[in-house]
Amino acid sequence: MQASAYLVYGTDDSDRRAIIHDLLSHLNPDSPRLFFTPQGAASSPWDAAIAEIPQVEVVSWELKKQTVQHAAISAAADSVIFLAPGNANPADVAEAFKAWCDHNHCLIARILTIIDCQRLMALPQNQAWVDACVHFSDVVLLNRRTQVPNAWIQQLQAHYKKAYNPAHFILVKKNRVPNPAQVLTPEARRLSLYFDQLIPIEEDGLDPDEQPEDLKEDPYIERLASGRRARPIPDLLTADLDT
Repeated sequence: MQASAYLVYGTDDSDRRAIIHDLLSHLNPDSPRLFFTPQGAASSPWDAAIAEIPQVEVVSWELKKQTVQHAAISAAADSVIFLAPGNANPADVAEAFKAWCDHNHCLIARILTIIDCQRLMALPQNQAWVDACVHFSDVVLLNRRTQVPNAWIQQLQAHYKKAYNPAHFILVKKNRVPNPAQVLTPEARRLSLYFDQLIPIEEDGLDPDEQPEDLKEDPYIERLASGRRARPIPDLLTADLDT
């Protein structure tokens, strides 16, 4: 049986592992599941809780030159969740995740971004980094909203609606999603076509800028002749916030 793989973007302090604990509990509890956690990531109170979920194996991994390197896996699994490094380049993570899934014949089920609304409101310079994560995502979970005005949340959602982003935008409450099935169902709802195996509409010798959308390289993945990304993503700012 083909394993379903999930990728979770977001900053380290967005309570991602609390949400992942909830999602892992809804991924067929009778089948083996893998949770890939970034090597060197700051510890979380939820680490022990995740490790105690029956039939969940925790695997350490690291991102090296757009590839996944990880510890040995004891058994095959039906479901896999990758936690992206909290400060990594989203395009590098996307490349590494896709290559790993292709190599291991896994179905790319869903890409998730968990937004720490409090941090993004305080550090709007990170909007471009978050936009890149959302570009690759099927589901965007808005978390840590207790100190954020509703008007700001509405403006953020309007920002993506204006860009015709088809992803599900879901409000998280107490680190739980209201409908786990909506989050976990393997249905592509992302702007990016990078993860999809598409049959080209046509191949008729058009110039690159005239090609159908399914033949164009993803703007965040594309590289120039110099080797640099065509659309570079600014580094994430990680300044401490007052609590």
